[in-house]
Amino acid sequence: MERNVKRAARVLRQLESRNPDLVEIRFDRMKTTSSLSEIRDATDRPLIATNRRADEGGYYSGAESKRLAILVQAARSSFDYVDLELRTRDINQLARQLKQEGTKVIVSYHGQKLTSSQCALESILAREKRVGADICKIVGKAERYSDNLSFLTFVSKHAKRIKLVCFLMGRLGIPSRVLSPILGAYFTFASAGSDRETAVGQIPIDRLRGLYKELGVS
Repeated sequence: MERNVKRAARVLRQLESRNPDLVEIRFDRMKTTSSLSEIRDATDRPLIATNRRADEGGYYSGAESKRLAILVQAARSSFDYVDLELRTRDINQLARQLKQEGTKVIVSYHGQKLTSSQCALESILAREKRVGADICKIVGKAERYSDNLSFLTFVSKHAKRIKLVCFLMGRLGIPSRVLSPILGAYFTFASAGSDRETAVGQIPIDRLRGLYKELGVS
């Protein structure tokens, strides 16, 4: 989540030695977004373009039309994935447009007060699938450690049939971040390094890999 394109490209080059599977580029704090091809040229890793609204837990507070235009621009700059919030206006039309540009669509739902009820999670997942998501993403915020069990149960049930990313934010949600891929989630998120988290509860990539090694997960 850098302030400009050049800094984002620099961090991408630095990350090469850590061998990430894919990298999310957050645009919601960027002052300018010209020359996105400079980011694309900095790595061969798959890239996710995200421009998170403030009411979805991000930092973008400008015009919605400009926010979405940046995501389309990223698709045209050969980003592999674009993250669209489920509550985005005219999301079906925008998802089709992005796919026509050759990118895959992550349809995401972020709920600070998202209940751990399986019925609520099932309802959100069904709506994301109706949009035509290539990857469905559901993120809540842990209020207690037991919330992790509900989300991990949901992942275990559905991740065999669809590409699903599902975990809880916050320090109490760290178990779901770490364990969800072991139970079948398509991926989880790590930070580029200490003090470089884009959300509370992220673990630096090297530390997360160390945890997987301790757990016997390749």
